[in-house]
Amino acid sequence: MWGDSDGKAGRLRGMPESWESFFNFFLEVYGMTLEIKTLGRQELKNSEAALAEMVMRKFAVMKAERAKWEPMWDKAAEMCSVDSGLFSTDERGRVKQALFDSTGRNALSCFSASLKSVIVPTTTRWHRLKATNPKFDKSAAVKKYLERVTEVLFRSRYAANSNFASESDILFNQLGIYGHAVWMVEDDIGKGIVYRAIPVKEAYIKKNDRGQLEAVFREYELSAFEAVQKFGDDVSFDIKKAAENTPDRQFKFLHAVFERDDYIAGKKDFRGMKYLSVHLDLGSKKVIRQGGYRSLPYMAPRFLGIAGSSYGDSPALQALYDMLTANEMGKTILRTGQLQANPPILTNMGLIDAAKLGSAGAVIRGGLDNQGKPAAVSMQYGNNLAITIEMQKEVRAAIERAFLVPLFQSLTQQKQMTATEVEKREMEKSMLLAPMCERIAAEWLSGNIERELDILASYVLLDDVPEELMYDGAIAIEFESPAVHMQKSGAIMGLYKTIEAAVSMAQTNPGVLDIFDTESALRTIADYYGVSSDVVRTAEDVERLKQRATMENAQAMMGRLLYRPVLAFQTA
Repeated sequence: MWGDSDGKAGRLRGMPESWESFFNFFLEVYGMTLEIKTLGRQELKNSEAALAEMVMRKFAVMKAERAKWEPMWDKAAEMCSVDSGLFSTDERGRVKQALFDSTGRNALSCFSASLKSVIVPTTTRWHRLKATNPKFDKSAAVKKYLERVTEVLFRSRYAANSNFASESDILFNQLGIYGHAVWMVEDDIGKGIVYRAIPVKEAYIKKNDRGQLEAVFREYELSAFEAVQKFGDDVSFDIKKAAENTPDRQFKFLHAVFERDDYIAGKKDFRGMKYLSVHLDLGSKKVIRQGGYRSLPYMAPRFLGIAGSSYGDSPALQALYDMLTANEMGKTILRTGQLQANPPILTNMGLIDAAKLGSAGAVIRGGLDNQGKPAAVSMQYGNNLAITIEMQKEVRAAIERAFLVPLFQSLTQQKQMTATEVEKREMEKSMLLAPMCERIAAEWLSGNIERELDILASYVLLDDVPEELMYDGAIAIEFESPAVHMQKSGAIMGLYKTIEAAVSMAQTNPGVLDIFDTESALRTIADYYGVSSDVVRTAEDVERLKQRATMENAQAMMGRLLYRPVLAFQTA
């Protein structure tokens, strides 16, 4: 069965021989012969072996490319307190602490939460759909249809079992640490769309020379029981045996997704699937499932791009050496502080009760010498703890700057600001955040929405397309996140200020208001704030209202003209 849900290979694989005998008998009765147009068993076996070999070659290349980044990623993750290396053991097996400064972890939490709030805020609509053809901008039917599709997208995205909100938290954490993240949009048939942030350690990615995601290889583990549940009889003999005896034993698998060489657009069979999907058992190097996807199920956004690399730069990598320095400083400060608070005691050989030193209220015999001077004194250190703490503050500030903490806190730190100052801060923030937000939107959200539309269309949930849009138009994605609003706020504020100036000038020259198309200005403001078309009249409706008002005024005027002679006659 070939399908977008990563189905099994399209052939008579796994069919009982009795079924084939039945089909042969059935066809022979009608004077036919069974012709299997798909590959024969041996040919298919050879084809799968060649496919597995090709996938393993690609995997080796992608693995070598990623290997140079892994040591830095491990250290950055350790400094941000999200790695298993947070605690390590010594030669005696005792756990020893490896992290002594939490600046990186705190900065990461602020970074991921703030970036999520300006890109995909849960409480607001952060994108909408728009027709690419400008002539449809004033079409009420097209606008209402696209609003309905947007509503379906958000309902599906934030459904109870979709995991979009929770998994996106993990994605932003990965962007902050590693500089890239891997996101998967799965079609859980019968249940809806499911979102997953793939662990970075599992994913290997490749982008083409245009910066577009070309291939994703995912190395993952399943228990023997889970493997049999997922792949059935296609697993190897070792996995089947383990499922019976040791069902919790782990086995490694590889999921490879890349563009198909023999893709034919419009084909209804597997060749019409643009992306090939292959699951390999890494133990036996055997293809255990082969399928396809109409649209790429993986996205791989980057925080900052690196020329010539599929991977990206991150705040944690930028601040890595500062985090290592702050960690060593924290260790030194703790040791120095402990020595100063509880220093070693210097005594002579004649002190009788030396064991009682440090005990509160203890009576220490021999604690004074013959001259009445203490026989035990604290050891003095020349370390200047204040300077070390001051240096650590500077290093911590550098870490927070790398994670954009001051930028995100710019509005909360200054409690008393005028509207102009707030506007200026918003403009500055939008200018600094624009490169990151635009890259994340292009490499993550655009592909995410296209994948969602593909799945929902297969469920026949996007029917009733207006005829004019179906034959003469395409759909574009327009982002409306707070980050985008900050970039557009300058134009809207300029419109407001111009209107205020015109109203002020109208007190001396009422004609200045004639230069404004007030209806268009109000529609621009409503469009900026995302006002639903249900509460905004179309231009045609407004024109009909004007015509009706004109007719009513004309009728009223005619009535007054007819009524005046009667009044005059009665008066006479």
